[in-house]
Amino acid sequence: MSNDNVRALEVVAADFAGFSRVLQKVLTVELESFQGLSGQYGLYEDVDGVQARLLRLTAHILSALESLRDNGFEDSGLWAASRQVELLDSLLEQLDRYVIVADLRGATLTSGDLLKKLQGWLKTLRDWLTGVRKQLAAIAGEA
Repeated sequence: MSNDNVRALEVVAADFAGFSRVLQKVLTVELESFQGLSGQYGLYEDVDGVQARLLRLTAHILSALESLRDNGFEDSGLWAASRQVELLDSLLEQLDRYVIVADLRGATLTSGDLLKKLQGWLKTLRDWLTGVRKQLAAIAGEA
C-alpha cells in the first residue's frame, strides 16, 4: 500500500471519528430532547430504533475504517465501508423525515425551534457524510 493511501486512510478515519463524536453529542443532547416530545407525535418507538441503529452502525464503520488504516486495505473492505456510510446517511435521512412529520403534526413554538435546530444538525451531519464518501471514492480510485 502506498504512503499516499495510508495518509488518505488516516485522514478519512480521523474525519469519521470526528463525525462520530458530533453524532454522539447530537443524539445525546438534541435527539434526547426530541425524544421527550416524540411520544406526543406517535414517533417514540420509531425514533428510538433509528437512534440505536445509528449508534451501532457508526461504531461499526469507525472500527472498519480504523482497521483499513492500520492493516492496509482491500478493495472489498473499502467498498463495504463506503456502502455502510451510504446506509448511515439513509438512517439520518429517515430521522429527518420523522422530524418533518413531527413538525407537520403541529409542533408548538418551543418544540418547533427544537425541530428546526435538529434539522440543521441532521443536514450538517449528512453533508459531512458526503465528504467522507468523496474521500473513500478518491482512495478507491487510487487503490
